Amino acid sequence: MSDSSLPYSGPADPGAPGHVLPRPLWILTLGNFAIGTSALMVAGVLGLVSSDLRVSLGHAGAVVTAYSLTYALSAVLLGSLTGRLARKPLMLAALGLFALGNLGAALAPSFGVLIAARVLSAVGASLFTPVASGVAAALVAPQLRGRALALVFVGLAFSTVVGVPLGTWIGTALGWRAAFWLVVGLSAVALAGVALLVRPVRVAPPSAHWLHLLRRPVLARSLLVMLLLYVGQFSVYPYLSALLHGATGLDPAGVVAMLLWFGAVGLLGNALGGRLSDTWHGPRTLQLGLGLTALGLLALPLLAASVWGMGLVLALWGLGSLLTNPPQQSQVVALSPDAPSVGLALNASALYLGQALGAPLGGALAGAHPVWLGPVGGIMVLGALALAVYNGRVLRGAAAQG
Repeated sequence: MSDSSLPYSGPADPGAPGHVLPRPLWILTLGNFAIGTSALMVAGVLGLVSSDLRVSLGHAGAVVTAYSLTYALSAVLLGSLTGRLARKPLMLAALGLFALGNLGAALAPSFGVLIAARVLSAVGASLFTPVASGVAAALVAPQLRGRALALVFVGLAFSTVVGVPLGTWIGTALGWRAAFWLVVGLSAVALAGVALLVRPVRVAPPSAHWLHLLRRPVLARSLLVMLLLYVGQFSVYPYLSALLHGATGLDPAGVVAMLLWFGAVGLLGNALGGRLSDTWHGPRTLQLGLGLTALGLLALPLLAASVWGMGLVLALWGLGSLLTNPPQQSQVVALSPDAPSVGLALNASALYLGQALGAPLGGALAGAHPVWLGPVGGIMVLGALALAVYNGRVLRGAAAQG
């Protein structure tokens, strides 16, 4: 199948030539930046939530799990139910729900209300990100699709570089509720931008249900690749700050600097992933990213005692992880031409289900020797790499047969 099977409605910016990414894509990037900040910054303020709402730290972790599980389930369900609705009003509704959920979190008088607010914001997020990816793919010519998806996804990547540290710092300085007010503001700007700058896009309604898509072996394996990748990563990521402090003896400022390094390298990986996916080879770009990620995680016990060693681990992991996203999304779109929005929703669901499964796995193993979480995650990613290599061979064989 070819990426050209997705409808292309021409440049969204009438003044932009066909080889230039349209400016409205940046608004979709901002929406994803708000979503990524909201999803990941919670880990940095869990202690404050725990003490303020008088629940244990372990109990407070349900805020993360509730968000991830809701996203994983609602992305598939809503992707199917809303596939025939107009894209622009759907994005506006999604951002409105997301903003409302974060407003509820900022004002939450109890832990139960906070959980409910996180569930609402996850519903909005799960609707926006796949729809935004589908709109981005439809706004550009097929040869620019990888770069367009990379640009939209860079909002999530950039949230790890700026949004998460900023949200954590604001939460620490002004209280955890202030961090949610930050996300409310970002959401409002993104909503206004979509309303004013993103024109309606002609995207064909899906003609296949998500269960029908899952019966396609190549697509099902592609989604399993994403699931294994994120189980592997999130068996380590929530405990990365503790690992950096415990293994290398870094002070809090040093830990933040290392996290910024991790995010910055990830931004580079995301940009390279989009370009290599368009100009080199999508499946090989995906395999390269998985290989680098696995190498970084497997090397963690060997290099963790040194600051420079940890810098290398984070460079391999960050570069490889986000290198995978543009080719993965492009492949999902190509494998579900009759329902690209549903395919992208399934991909997002696999990602967040991996997060929801990986964090408890790492938590169960972190008590004794946290540094060995790296190989545990690395083995999971090697499984994803093996599946991706097999999928690549199947796709090459199909292409050779026409």
